[in-house]
Formats: sequence, structure tokens, C-alpha cells
Amino acid sequence: MTKLALCVVLICSRAAAIDLTGLRHIGGVAGFVKTDSGLTLTCTDQSEVRIAVLAPDLIRVRAGFLKKLPAHDHSWAIDKTSWEVPHWTLTEDPAALRLATDEIELIVRRAPLLLEFRDAKTHREIDADQQPMLFDPQSDSVAAARRLGLDEHFYGLGEKAAHLDKRRGEFSMWNSDTFGYQEGTDPVYQSIPFYLGWQRGAAFGIFFDNSYRTHFDFGASSQEYAAFSAEGGEMNYYFFQGPSIRKILARYTELTGRMPLPPMWALGHQQSRYSYYPDTLAEEIVRRYRQEDLPLDVLHLDIHYMDGFRVFTWNPQRFPNPKAFTDKLRARGVKVVTIVDPGIKYRDPGYSVYEDGAAQDFFLKRSDGRPYVARVWPGDSVFVDFTKEAAARWWGDLHRAYTDAGVAGIWNDMNEPSDFNDQTGKSQMDVVAYDGGENSPYAQYRNVFALNEARATYEGLQRLRPNQRPYVITRAGYAGIQRYATVWTGDNRSTWDALALSLPMFMTLGLSGEPFSGADIGGFMGRTDPELLVRWYQVGFLTPFCRNHAGIDSPDHEPWRFGKYYEDIIRKYLKLRYRLLPFLYTALEESHRTGLPMLRPLLLNYQDDENVLGIDDEFMIGADLLAAPILKPNLTARLVYLPRGLWFDYWTGAAHQGGHMIRVEAPLETAPLFVRAGAILPTSPEMNYVGEKPTDPVRFEIYPDAQGQASATLYEDDGVTEDYRQGKFRRTTVSFRRNQIELGAPEGSFDPGRRDFVFSIHPSASRGTPEVRIPDDGRPHRIAAATSHAGPGMRQNR
Repeated sequence: MTKLALCVVLICSRAAAIDLTGLRHIGGVAGFVKTDSGLTLTCTDQSEVRIAVLAPDLIRVRAGFLKKLPAHDHSWAIDKTSWEVPHWTLTEDPAALRLATDEIELIVRRAPLLLEFRDAKTHREIDADQQPMLFDPQSDSVAAARRLGLDEHFYGLGEKAAHLDKRRGEFSMWNSDTFGYQEGTDPVYQSIPFYLGWQRGAAFGIFFDNSYRTHFDFGASSQEYAAFSAEGGEMNYYFFQGPSIRKILARYTELTGRMPLPPMWALGHQQSRYSYYPDTLAEEIVRRYRQEDLPLDVLHLDIHYMDGFRVFTWNPQRFPNPKAFTDKLRARGVKVVTIVDPGIKYRDPGYSVYEDGAAQDFFLKRSDGRPYVARVWPGDSVFVDFTKEAAARWWGDLHRAYTDAGVAGIWNDMNEPSDFNDQTGKSQMDVVAYDGGENSPYAQYRNVFALNEARATYEGLQRLRPNQRPYVITRAGYAGIQRYATVWTGDNRSTWDALALSLPMFMTLGLSGEPFSGADIGGFMGRTDPELLVRWYQVGFLTPFCRNHAGIDSPDHEPWRFGKYYEDIIRKYLKLRYRLLPFLYTALEESHRTGLPMLRPLLLNYQDDENVLGIDDEFMIGADLLAAPILKPNLTARLVYLPRGLWFDYWTGAAHQGGHMIRVEAPLETAPLFVRAGAILPTSPEMNYVGEKPTDPVRFEIYPDAQGQASATLYEDDGVTEDYRQGKFRRTTVSFRRNQIELGAPEGSFDPGRRDFVFSIHPSASRGTPEVRIPDDGRPHRIAAATSHAGPGMRQNR
């Protein structure tokens, strides 16, 4: 949330192309040493290259130019640092070394030094240097150029205001406050230097773990290469062999960490504005939601709840009794989330947060020892050096000001970090971070500032509320941010273009290890209209983070603001979201467990279908639900591509054979939605907030495929505590075959209590939906269900 002139956007409006001219090539191989985990190469120019085998499908490459690699080897992004080295072999000849695992064959050409990654089984080239690694000894920049395939496509790079397929694009990583961004604005808030390459159905991944300003050029500058570079630091990248994107994401999130489960209420509908105050107005918003029978789980408080924008304070006039306020909302089923910015008001007598932090030397400094002072909402402000463990712990513990007041979650904003005086960061280059005694320069630290703030916040909430799941939202981040925070796509616009742009942004975040994302529904900046708001909700009701939010000078756009007709449609989709919560929560747990996002591009589920390579106006939830929303005004129909197989229209039950485009009618009341044949969707009764009443019955909506089969899993836990990590969950498998429903023995020790299971079988022709109801007694069942259209005949076998 930033109120700045739009010229700020123009500062970072386009990434710089990678210019390789003038850079030096690394020397050839003069010698090597084989270790248990890989090779260390010594080059003719005294450069050193270290190749580490971490897993059969994962190899790390580090290079120090004109010198040996430093002994210090630390990254804030990396979660797993200890690997069990797999079996690998080394063979050599005068021209090359050949390092091979069961999955990767790495050819190291000696002169010049070129790395070529191949499939170990087929020996087909996957990705290779187009020229030796490059560097500039004067500027300390480093670069790599890879051969560009004729049919190669690129995906990933985290939060980018761009289409899904990044081929022919160029992008930079430099966390930037980009209020009112639009397509092509680059960089934006986050920096995730991880990408996927796809060619002829097979994929690979590269994570360039360098937190300096980095650049990626996917054939924008040359027909010959795709390149990545950094304005300092090491050449340090990880190569992931597929060929499956799913497999790469699993390994990448093993390396950088996976999302812990947030509280289940985080999947509920959330409402925000810059800002709701005083407390009585915020209470009225919640009362109106309940009056209008609109589901709501969370109300956000923006910066005006604070006393003079001082973090960890409450304005005594606007919120005289914060605990009583949060208690009142909690009684209505609504949690409170407060915004927390990193800027701490500078030299403010009596402000204990500043005085304590200064006394303990917890704030970032310039190289000459002066404090780093920027201008944000409180005025002149200082920032915590989160690389100091004592400072990070101090910051986390300060959140007692919120937890004692009953606040349920924390919203980290302005953490690029933003500076109203200089959004580019150029005037801050002499700032240093302690960073374990390395005294890292600002150029290296800026991109990981938000990651470390989120870590400090998350760990603080864990200490303050033991065994309660922290809920942290962040605007900025670096690779690994998913370990600590959910994300949203920042200060978007109230335009149709912004709505359309949000879809590839969500998909790309998911392909970059961040499965929990969303956008400000209705747009943060500008005036939305009722048609746009409805169509935005028809996207938002399926996004993991579902929040309506507006800027301080934007007209109100809560769901009831445009009259009953539009409100009724919005209510329809919010009610549907809550009915789908068992399905959504099961998909979210899969994200936590495997690293696969719940919101997916079609590419992730149908990697070998060339028709989906550029589709970013449709998306899937898990493997079973396909959404094709309307993203332009005044449209009441659209073309939808359905991948191979059979698909059912969610609204009409009509069956469609996939593998081609179909035309779908979509009046304002209807968002095109399709269920994959072979799927079973677990659903629950309607609720106005998570936990309002028992999930009874749990309904399984069965959509048999052409062979009459379907299957699914239902995941459950208490939705609040960390007990799921100790096995206190329940995973139930359901299958349908030959007119029989099979319910597997549940896995895990969580007891959901007494309830019924209801099975609804959806025939291909909508002439009745037979139902089967049984009590859930925690035992396996086999139930014969007649699918005759005459009625729901059933019998139960155990």
C-alpha cells in the first residue's frame, strides 16, 4: 500500500537487456580434483569452479573468477543444506570430463570451459553453455549464456507483470515499490531468480541464487542464447533435471523450503481498505457483512490504526481498546490482521521501539557508521538489520503488542524496503548488513530484506503463540519466502487489464515455489465498476488469498456497494468458495507436502500438450477444476481450451470431449468452470466463516470418466495448530469404479467427530444425481450405488 506519484512506476518500467560484450570468459580447465560430492576445477586464469552433486537430478555450479571460491557459503534462500550424495561416476578424455548420475549427464569441455547438461538415459542435450561463463573484474558482474532452442519456452521468475511464457522477454530482480504497476513494469515487488525451460515436452530448471540485482534475457537480445547475469556476487546456480515440471518443483521446494500450512481461516474471504477506522466503523463493516449474508473470515487494518504510523502502537482515539475490539469481531467469526511496516520512526522521544532498538544497535547503518535513515509513513525512519539474530528475535517479540490484543495475523508491507526519497535504492548503496559478520553491501542485501523480516515475524509469532500456526502476508520477498509468508501482488489497478494480468502472475508465483497468492479484488488504485468487481470475484473466489482491498482515495467497492443484482452474484461465488473449502484445503495441503501449487497453469497438468504453452487466461485448481473467467468488459461468451479427456460443465453437467476449443456462454452470473472426468470434489455445507458449524455432511461430488471411474483424497486437520506436523491429520481416499464407492481406511490420528458422508454421482446427462449417505465411522467401506437415472438406489457393504 503506497500513495505515491505514478512516476515512481516509470523508474523501473523496463528490465535492462544483458549485454555480454566486453565481458571476459573464464579460463579453460587446467586441472581438477575429484571429491565425494563432485569436482573442483582449477582454470588457466586462476578461477575456480566447483560442481556439487546434490541429488540424481540436482547439480550445483559455483564459480569464483580469477580467484578461489570463498570458504563462506551461506544463502538466506536455502532451507536444505545437507544432502545424501547419490551414486555418480566420472570419466575423462583429453577434451572433456563426463560426470553422470542416474538422471543427469554433465559434460565439462576443457578448452574452452563449457558445461553441457544431458539426459543420462537418452544422452539428449537438455541445456548447455553457448559460451563460457563471463565476468567483469572491474564491476564484479557475472553472467552465463545458454544455447537458445528453436522451440524453447521459459516460465517462472516469481512475481512478474508479464505473460506466462517468458520467451523473448527480459527481466530484472530488484525488489521495488511499484504502485500502480501494469503489464511490462519490471522489476516489481519480489525477486525469485528461478526459471523453468521447456522444449519438446521436457523441462529443466535453473535457480540462480544470487541476491544482487540480477537480469534474465530469454532470447530478447540474441537468437543464439538465453542469459542470466548479476551485478555482483558469485556465479552460483542449481540445475534441476526434469523432464517433469512437477518433479522440478518438488526438488526446488525441497531446496528452498515448502509452505507450512496456514490456519484454515486464511482460505476464507478477507476484507480490507486503506483504511478502516475508528473501531466503530470497522465493526460496522463486519456487521454489514453478516446482515448481507456474505461470508467473511478476516478484516484487515491498514496504517491508520497506528498512533502516528508508529509500528507496534495503537491510536488511542481510533482504537482505545484493541482487545475489546478484536474480541467483538471474533465473536462474529472474524479475525483481525494488522499491517506492520518495517520503518521505525527515527529519533522519536518516548517511542520505546526506536529507543530500545537504537540502544541495542539493531538498525541498519551506512558504511561510515551513520544510521540508514529513509522516509516512509512515520517520516524519517530506520530499519532493523534482520541478519542480526538478536535483532530479528527482538523484532519478532515486539509482536506481543498485537497478539496480546487478539490480532490473528500480520501483514508486512513497504518491505522492499520502500523509501519515498529514493525508490531505486541508488542512494542506499553504502548501507551494510551484518550478515553473520560479512558486512554485506546493500546491493547484496536489498532483495533478501523482506525474506528476513518475514522470518523474524513468523518465528516471533511461533514463540508468542506456541503451537498456533502463524499467518504472515508479505508484499516483497526472495526465493524461500514461502517458508514464512503468503503473498499478494501489491498495489494493482482497478482495470480489466490488471484483472487479466493477475492470472499469469498467480501461475508464475506457483511455478516459483509460492503456492499461496492472490490480488486485491476490485483493484487497489482507481475506480472499479460493478461488472469488473463481479468478474474479479469470479477469479478471486478460487485464488488462495481472497481479499477485497481498495486505496485511500478509491471509491468503496465492498460487495454490496453496487446494488442487489451484483451483490447476489458475488454472494453466489463466495458461498461456492466456502462449499469448496474441503477441496481447496486438500489442494493446499498438497502444496505444503509436495511443493506443487494449488492454482496452476494448464501447462503444469498437461506438460506434453503444446496447445497450453501460452494459455494464461485459464487456470486449474489442483488437477480437477478448470476455470476460464471472463477478463474483458461486455463479454457474455468466450472460447475455452479443454485439455485431453472428458470434462463436465460445473453448472450444467454437460460433457465435453477435450483436446480442442469450445465456445462457452458466460452471462454476468456465470464464470465458466469445468470438472475433469475422473475427479471427486469433496465439499461442505455453506458457512459464513470457517468453523461456523461442523463440516457435516461431507459431500463427495463424483464425476466418473469414460471408463466409469473416479478417485480423490480428502485431507483434514484441526486447521489451527501445528499438530498436523506430528501426524494429527486425517487423509481419506475415495474411489468409484464399476458402480461401487470405496472408502479407504483413514490415515492419521485426527478425529473430526461424528458426521455423515454423502456421495453424489454426476451422470453425463443431467437426469438426476443419485446419492448415497453413510455415517463416517473411521472404517473402510465398499458401497454399491445404482446410477440409474430412475433414482438413487443404494446398498452398503462392509
